[in-house]
Amino acid sequence: MKSLLLSGALLLALPVSASAQDKPDGKVLFRCQDVGHPVQEPLGDREGHAIEVAPYSCRVESGAWKDGVMTGTAIWEWDGPKATELSNSGVTRGPDGTVAYKGSGGELSLTMADGKVTGFTASGKGTNILVTGGWGKGMPPNYHWTAKPDGPAGQFIVDSVNE
Repeated sequence: MKSLLLSGALLLALPVSASAQDKPDGKVLFRCQDVGHPVQEPLGDREGHAIEVAPYSCRVESGAWKDGVMTGTAIWEWDGPKATELSNSGVTRGPDGTVAYKGSGGELSLTMADGKVTGFTASGKGTNILVTGGWGKGMPPNYHWTAKPDGPAGQFIVDSVNE
């Protein structure tokens, strides 16, 4: 059940660096979905310890990278209802540039009601390691993000803010 609701949604460390003129609060909004059906793979050393490789794709809905498309893959280590981001990287492409990013420090927690998974909360940080075109002008490399479910299983929203 955990994987049905979350799968790749728990993957993110998304690139950001919105300029103040695009959005005064510096946020970039991503609308995302899992690619395929990522599942937790038990590691066999203890109950609830698993790894998940989660590919994802996102549309950039607002901010400096509006109309861009992002693809990436995150690797999560699960310990019961909580996960820690082990790896995350990807590329955002758009008419005004390209960004390659890597994530770090992501954490995810399942939300439960009556013993069933009802959603998740997630957050983390990242660094834009390559920025080209018009997107590269004066953008700070570091950002933080939060994610939450949006719609059917495997769909989620990510808010990312430059630091």
